[in-house]
Amino acid sequence: MSAKGSILVGCLGSVAWVRISGAANHHNAGCVRDFLSSCFEKGWRSFVVDLDDNKGIDSTFIGMLYRLACRVDGDEKKGTVDVINPGERNASSIRKLGLDRLINVDGKNERWLDERKLVEQNLMQPLPCSPLEKTEHTEMVLDAHEALVAANEENRSRFCDVIEFLKQDLESDEED
Repeated sequence: MSAKGSILVGCLGSVAWVRISGAANHHNAGCVRDFLSSCFEKGWRSFVVDLDDNKGIDSTFIGMLYRLACRVDGDEKKGTVDVINPGERNASSIRKLGLDRLINVDGKNERWLDERKLVEQNLMQPLPCSPLEKTEHTEMVLDAHEALVAANEENRSRFCDVIEFLKQDLESDEED
């Protein structure tokens, strides 16, 4: 594992699993989004994001998870998006944004106990994470923050300046 951390991914039976050591933020949200979206397209509906040894989660990453949770919730097949080993600060961030309606936060570390053992033995595939192009990165961050506002109107005051800045940034890129 590097000083920056690592992202390990895999599918254990019917569960798509992501373990993030280090930070879960806008720098790696695109890679994780792409992996989870690919799994969703292939039929997976149970998703676990394991934040064991995580150094923090930002609003872009949380918004990306919420978009996934909305897709799972809107699908006719039953599914879940679970965040395990969140630590109190990360769990509080998700709850404070009002997203625990669709994202299950396992603050007591009670869910997926059998699978956790399998993960220890089998989750070895590191997720390669190349930086997104500037416009794609800005669009992803904007989408994540718009998802946060859509999830909970109280988030509008938290993120309205960020959203406006990102929109202006995209407009200036189009003009160039």
